[in-house]
Amino acid sequence: MQIRTKLSLQFAMLTAAILVVFSVAVFLLSANHRKQEFTNRLSEKAINTAMLLIDVKEINNNLMRIIDSSNYSSLGDAEVVVFDYFKRSRIYVSGGPSNLHIDEALITKIMNRGEYIFSQGEREAVGLLYTNGLRRFIVIASATDTYGKTRINNLLLVLMIGLVVAIISSILIGMFFAKEALKPISNVVSQVSTITASNLNQRLNAGNGNDEISQLATTFNLMLDRLEKAFMIQKSFVSNASHELRTPLAAINSQIEVALMKKREPQEYENVLNSLLDDARGLTSLANNLLEIARSEQDIRSLSIKPVRLDELLLQTQSEFQILHPQNVIDTLILDETENEDQEFTLYGNENLLKLVFINLIDNAMKFSSGKPVKVTLTFKTDCVLIIVEDEGIGISTEELQLIKEPFYRASNAAHLHGHGIGLSLIAKIVKLHEGVIEINSRLNEGTKVSITLPYKMKMNGTD
Repeated sequence: MQIRTKLSLQFAMLTAAILVVFSVAVFLLSANHRKQEFTNRLSEKAINTAMLLIDVKEINNNLMRIIDSSNYSSLGDAEVVVFDYFKRSRIYVSGGPSNLHIDEALITKIMNRGEYIFSQGEREAVGLLYTNGLRRFIVIASATDTYGKTRINNLLLVLMIGLVVAIISSILIGMFFAKEALKPISNVVSQVSTITASNLNQRLNAGNGNDEISQLATTFNLMLDRLEKAFMIQKSFVSNASHELRTPLAAINSQIEVALMKKREPQEYENVLNSLLDDARGLTSLANNLLEIARSEQDIRSLSIKPVRLDELLLQTQSEFQILHPQNVIDTLILDETENEDQEFTLYGNENLLKLVFINLIDNAMKFSSGKPVKVTLTFKTDCVLIIVEDEGIGISTEELQLIKEPFYRASNAAHLHGHGIGLSLIAKIVKLHEGVIEINSRLNEGTKVSITLPYKMKMNGTD
């Protein structure tokens, strides 16, 4: 069921409930008022008849009947019966024969209560106890309220017709207002349905920016900004990855084709194989880096998380680099700035990814420093760990510093050096995955300083 239809029905049901309660209340109050008014008139009729007949000696039954017949009243079929309680006899009956059934039980109720309201068939009656000295009389006045009941029936008909008309009107009006109220949402849906991968730069009309629909459109626009950015990064990543893969593959193909063009000396074949091996290693390194980037984009909860000793991890990485590159100098400094002497130097995270951070940082620093010493500082603070890697290499220009963390981006002054431009982007993703912060400061031809801050514990599922 559409929201518009649902809102219309809910509005109609609510309106109908209110109108039904109102109509029932009006009808019941009107019916009660009619009954009270008619009962009061019957009481007055009974009292007046008793006073004239019993208290005024000059008036007898015949004269009383003449008075009743000459007195114009809407009580057209009114009947008054005066009953002598002690003599158990009727002393007066207005009009013809009485239409009421008067028995001992009825008289007893009137005597005990002083006033008793009852009905017999269509007739409504009031019984009163009237005293004159020691004598007691029962006076009963009855009539049929034809006029009052006609008014009540007309009121009931009007209320029922008005209720049906009001419910139908509320449904139509509710549908109209629901349509108007949901029109901005329909516009948003229409605009969203036109956005595809080819026009992610299109944005929704946020309107006045004050109501909830405008806030929804603004939220959609922010989401589209993120999607467009992610799509552009993915597009650039795929393009650059294709280019990086195509280059060594083309070199391998060309070397093989040249080698097969004619017979060659064994030494030439050995040189070709060594070149092919270098290209294959480059492809393997590139494939591994691409896999690590994909891995770093996973949810941290899907990875193996355990306490990691960063100082041991750093010393292990330094030792491996010194075996592979004995000519390079790595100055390592580990500092303890914690206030608690019992605090352990462990950080919760994925050990393999954190080791990749050290490997890529040191490898980049060594690559771009042209043999100059690389300084690595690991500082354990009270609430976080600070990693700083500094080199005195070629540096990065201010304009290119903003792009250096994009996958496959390489600074213009580093084009002649071997690499794929993945290292810093991989580091940035791993740091973000561990809820850390990375900062890069560099000056052209003076060197680069990379600072990484990592918390001891990460917040997963809203808990530490």
